[in-house]
Amino acid sequence: MKVAGSETVSVTVELFGHARLVCGVKQIDIDLPIESDATDFATALCSAVPSLRGTVIDEAGRELATSYTANINGLSFLDDSALRMSDGDRIFVFSSQAGG
Repeated sequence: MKVAGSETVSVTVELFGHARLVCGVKQIDIDLPIESDATDFATALCSAVPSLRGTVIDEAGRELATSYTANINGLSFLDDSALRMSDGDRIFVFSSQAGG
């Protein structure tokens, strides 16, 4: 679809652990630019689920908190590099800290 001259895709975000507890849902669909980086993702997710700001997403609403990570389709992690997204991609958000 086209939004303000930019092509976007619909992706499903699956939330795990504390992220799921904070927003009260297991997954949510959001639209992202086809070429997206971690900032694009965090901004879109914060707009869709404002309760994640300050816990899972930083106070500015522009990046994941340092203790969280986002993985696309179980294959690659979102970072500052733009990755090509496709309709139907799944992005998993979980704590990057391991316990034992």
